[in-house]
Amino acid sequence: MKIFSISLTLAAVSLILFPTSCQKKELKTEAQERWVRLNLKNEPATLDPRKGGDVISSHMHFLLFEGLVKLNPDSSISPAQAESFEVSEEGRVYTFKLRDTVWSNGAAVTAYDFEKAWKDILDPSFPSICAHLLYPIKNAEAAKKGNVPLSEVGIISKDEKTFVVTLEKPTPYFLDLISFCVFFPVHSQNDKENPDWAHNSGKYFVSNGPFILKEWKHNNEIVAMRNPTYWDVSRVRPDYIHFSIVDNEITALQMFENGQLDMIGEPLSPLPTDALPSLKRKGILQKYPVGGTTMITFNVDKVPFNNAKIRKAFSYAIDRDAIVKNITQMGELAALNAVPPILKNNRNRAFFKDFDKELAKSLLEEGMKELGISREKFKEYTHYYSSSDINHKIAQAIQQQWLDVLQVQVKIENLDYKVLMDKLVKRDYASAQSLWVAQYNDQMNILERFKHKTNAKNYPNWENTEFISLLDASFYESGAKRAEILEQAEEIFLNEMPICPIYHWDVAYIVQPHLDNVGITPIGDIVFEKLTIDRDFVR
Repeated sequence: MKIFSISLTLAAVSLILFPTSCQKKELKTEAQERWVRLNLKNEPATLDPRKGGDVISSHMHFLLFEGLVKLNPDSSISPAQAESFEVSEEGRVYTFKLRDTVWSNGAAVTAYDFEKAWKDILDPSFPSICAHLLYPIKNAEAAKKGNVPLSEVGIISKDEKTFVVTLEKPTPYFLDLISFCVFFPVHSQNDKENPDWAHNSGKYFVSNGPFILKEWKHNNEIVAMRNPTYWDVSRVRPDYIHFSIVDNEITALQMFENGQLDMIGEPLSPLPTDALPSLKRKGILQKYPVGGTTMITFNVDKVPFNNAKIRKAFSYAIDRDAIVKNITQMGELAALNAVPPILKNNRNRAFFKDFDKELAKSLLEEGMKELGISREKFKEYTHYYSSSDINHKIAQAIQQQWLDVLQVQVKIENLDYKVLMDKLVKRDYASAQSLWVAQYNDQMNILERFKHKTNAKNYPNWENTEFISLLDASFYESGAKRAEILEQAEEIFLNEMPICPIYHWDVAYIVQPHLDNVGITPIGDIVFEKLTIDRDFVR
C-alpha cells in the first residue's frame, strides 16, 4: 500500500479593503470589510456543482464549494476537504481521510455527502453533462447507462470520514481529475429537503467552500461573502466579492476605467478586441496560457461535413496566424493540434500546415465528387457562433477566408450562448464556432470527449475504434510511453478533423494597481480566496 500525506502551510494574512464608494475616505482599521469587484459576462447556468460544466458556472462552484483536493496555479495539487489519502499498489483503490470540516449551516461535511453527490451524477435520470468525468470509477459508466445499480459503483463511505474510490483501471491523472468542481459535494440532507436550494440565495443555499452566497439578483449581480465556517478561513483574504453581470465588453471596460471594477478580462469577462492594442501600449495587459481552445466543430452526420476531406479542406483554408495577429491580438498559439500544449508539458507538435490553400482546394474537389454535390450545396447551411465581439470578428474572417480560398459562400449567424450550446448538445447544426476549456490538468480531458458518441460534449458525434483503443491503452502507461500513445490518438483525431482547432488560449486581463495575488490555474480558474487589496488603497 502506497501512503501519501498532503499538507498545506497556513498563513494568517490581514489586509485592508475599504467600502465601495467613489469618494475617498479616511484610513480605516483592519476590521473594515474588504471588497473585490469583478464582472461576469453572463449568468451562471447553475450553482449546483453536480450539474455544472459551463465556464461561468464552474467559477462559481470553485468559489462556493470545495472537493477533496484542489489544483494550484503552479499545477500542483493541495489538500482540501481531504487531509490524507492512500493508494493501493495496483493504483486502483484510493482511500481518502476527510478532515473535520463543516457546511455553512454548521453541519459536518461527511464522506456520505461525497458518495451521494457522485452517485447522483451517475443516476441515469440525473441531468449532468459531465457524468463522463466519473467514468474511470468502477462501474460508473455502466451505472449511468442503467446497466448496473448504483450500489455496484466503486464509491463507498466506510464511515463519516473515510471515503473509498475503486477505479476500473489505473488512472494516472485521478487527483487532477477530482480537483474539478463536478466532484465537489453538496449537503445531502439539505438537497433532499430543499431540492431547489441552488436556484437562489438564502438560508437553503448551503456550501462548504471559502465563500458563501450572500445575494443573487438574477442577471444583475452576485455577492459572495467570506465563509466564517471554512476550515482554512485565515487564508481567505476578501470579505466580499461582488460580481456584476454585464455581457457588453465595452460597458465592462468603462466600468473598470471608472474604478467600478478591480479586474476585467478572461476568464470571467472578455476585453473588447479593439481595446487590446491600447492596453498593451499602456503596459497594463497581462496574459497567461491556459488549457482552452477556440475551434470549429463539424457535425459528421450531416452533409457536407460527413466527408472527412471536406472537413479538412475547411480547416486547412483558415489562416490562423492572421486571426491571432489581427483579431485576437494576444500572440496566442495558432492551433495546429487539438490539445493545448500547457496540458502536455508544453509539447507543441503541428499535425498539419496552417493556411494550406492548395491542399484545401484539392481536398474540397475530391470531397464534393465523393458526395456528388456542388458548391451550391454549401449555401443551404448556416455556420453558427456565440454572440460576442471577438467571436463575431473571427466568424466574419473565417467566412471570408472560405470564400477566398474555396470559393464557397457560407451564411453565418450569431446565437445566444445557451441557444448555441443547446444546438451543439442536440447535434442540431452542421458547423459551429465554439470552444473548450480543460476541466482538469491533463490532455485526456480533451481527448476523452470524443471517445464515444454518447458524450454530451462530443458535439461532432464522431467515434473511431482505433482512437478508443489507444485511449484505453494509455491508462496502463506513464511518462513518455503514455505521451506517445496519446499523441497517436491525437493524430488519428486530426486526420479525420471532426474538430477544426483555431487557436489556443492565453487569458488576457487587466487589474487595478491596488489588486494583487491574481492566481490562475492551468484550466483557467481564478483562485478567488487569494485576491488581495493593497492596504494603502482607499476607495
